[in-house]
Amino acid sequence: MSENNKTDDTVEGLKLQIKKLNRLISLQEKRITRAEAVVSTRSKVTEMLKAERLAQDTYIKHANTELANKTELIDALREQIRLREETETALYKAQEANQTKTNFLANMSHEIRTPLNAVIGLSDLILGTDSIDEESRYRLEQIYNAGETLLSTVNDILDISKIEAGKFELIPVVYELASMINDTVTQSLLHGREKPIKFNMNICNHLPTHLLGDELRIKQVLNNLLSNAFKYTLEGTVELSIDCKRDEDEVMLIVTIKDTGIGIRSESMDSLFTDYSQMDMAANRKIEGTGLGLSITKRLTVLMNGSITVDSVFGKGSRFTVRIPQKSVTENVIGEEVIKSLKTFHYSEHKRRRDGSFTRITLPYARVLIVDDVVTNLDVAKGLMKPYHMQIDCVSGGFEAIEAMHDERVRYNAIFMDHMMPGMDGIEATRRIREIGNDYAGNIPIIALTANAIVGNEEMFLKNGFQSFISKPIEVMHLDNVIREWIRDKNQENLLAGTSGPSEHGSTEGKNLQALYKGVDGLNVRQGLKRFSGDNDAYFDVLRSFSKNTLPLLEVLKEVNENNLSDYTTTVHGIKGSSRSICADDIADMAEALENAAMTGNIRYIEAHNQGMIETTKKFITDITGMITEIENDNQKPKKDKPDKETLDRLSKACVNYEMNEVDAALEELEAYDYETGGYLVTWLRENVEKMNFDAIVEELSVLC
Repeated sequence: MSENNKTDDTVEGLKLQIKKLNRLISLQEKRITRAEAVVSTRSKVTEMLKAERLAQDTYIKHANTELANKTELIDALREQIRLREETETALYKAQEANQTKTNFLANMSHEIRTPLNAVIGLSDLILGTDSIDEESRYRLEQIYNAGETLLSTVNDILDISKIEAGKFELIPVVYELASMINDTVTQSLLHGREKPIKFNMNICNHLPTHLLGDELRIKQVLNNLLSNAFKYTLEGTVELSIDCKRDEDEVMLIVTIKDTGIGIRSESMDSLFTDYSQMDMAANRKIEGTGLGLSITKRLTVLMNGSITVDSVFGKGSRFTVRIPQKSVTENVIGEEVIKSLKTFHYSEHKRRRDGSFTRITLPYARVLIVDDVVTNLDVAKGLMKPYHMQIDCVSGGFEAIEAMHDERVRYNAIFMDHMMPGMDGIEATRRIREIGNDYAGNIPIIALTANAIVGNEEMFLKNGFQSFISKPIEVMHLDNVIREWIRDKNQENLLAGTSGPSEHGSTEGKNLQALYKGVDGLNVRQGLKRFSGDNDAYFDVLRSFSKNTLPLLEVLKEVNENNLSDYTTTVHGIKGSSRSICADDIADMAEALENAAMTGNIRYIEAHNQGMIETTKKFITDITGMITEIENDNQKPKKDKPDKETLDRLSKACVNYEMNEVDAALEELEAYDYETGGYLVTWLRENVEKMNFDAIVEELSVLC
């Protein structure tokens, strides 16, 4: 082989080696690149790990800090829980002690008030007679006034206890504003009668005659302020100003009481309405009082959504202004005559002449039908109409009233129709009577009896076939006006002129009624006798009726739920009316509160208070029954072998002819005796006469006679 060929082979070999080297270098470079990438990734991962570790360290640090804070918070919460438990325990013990105090004060107040009511009531009854000399009268007046003062103090203590316990309830009723003003002024004047104090009254002439509110509490507020004005004024003037502002169905009553008394120090103003606090006790130690009056006044005013403000200059006098919202019930205003009688302190005389001393007309020709589902309310209405000598029939519901209108044996001059009755209310019964279709049913005067005297009621009754309406409890003047307008027939009176009037039966003259005058707790006997114009017999009969006929109604009230609220409302409404009529106002107030709750569907209130009302009423009925038994024991009847046959015959004939006067006369003759046998019959006859079950009476007597 030539030399050139060898050289070429060498060159080619070298080229191949160079290519291999280049490939190796390229491969190595790729490896290096990959290694560098791995290193870079590792570096990034390392940085990430470092950052994550730093974040974890920061989080752990923060978590430890937060844990420490939470531990402190938990410790603080535990301390708060411990303190709260201690506070709750202390509060429970305080409430328990306060409840014990409240119960003690309530029981003591009850125990004190019971004999006090007897002292005050009996003193007042004796003062109302003409059989005592002047010295005895003076001493009795001192006893009466001292009793009233002590009773006021006891009531203050009881009221503040109720307010503290959260058990104080307002009971709104329709009341006569002028009468409330007169009662307040008359009572307060006793505190200034021996001082040279001039009393002025400024009463605006646009005050409404009646308002809806808690009359007792408003009177209490005004009496506290007015009494203080007299007590803390040695001489000078005390001024009472009363105004009002109307806003749709609300009346803002504005009362200002200003005096020229000792005034109030500026440093004492902040504690003026504090419990058991009296200003300048050392200087005023001779002024009687518990220090509760202004505290109660403030609390009562706030409870009635009102306000009280005071301006005073020490040594010159004070001015208290009270604003209390009331509901409007009438557009009638009191007028100048009433204002004059209030200013001259003759309102009581004015009202007494108006309510009790007027001459009632005699209507023996008239016959009326009274419709009410509550027997006691029937007896009340009968008792109040008794002086008119009308023939009075009673039925217990709308269906019976319609049936009586179809009875051709009897024609009535008027119907007194209760509004709220079960089964068929008074409005529906009146509509059906008007639809009978004859002149008699279409034109007979129908007067509504209602315990809900609110604005718009009169218009509602007039639109539904009534001629008028009377609010319960029935006011004798209102009743007299209605009787004169819708029942009196002057032509009949002319025909009867010169004839002798009807005789009275069952007079209590000569009876021992000390048990009645002594009364029972919760019954205002004095006011009840006034309501019945001093007719002891009528009032005693109504009390007997209440004790007998209310217990079945209480049984109905026991089972109350959302499904029978309508019936419950009607029943408790009846108890309210009958209680108010006999002047058992505490029970009437409880029943009215339950009625209002039922009308608004407040079943919780009913469940909380229903049983209490039932038990209170049962206790009251037990006391009334005991009083009636005592009166009967004090007035034993003569005895007979059995009821007189001739009297039973007279009763039977009177039932056949629907002669109510003769029915009453015969039954009273039968009830004038106790019997060896047959006494049950007289009791049965009384029950059925009250229900007008004359057919059953005639049938029973036909068998016996």
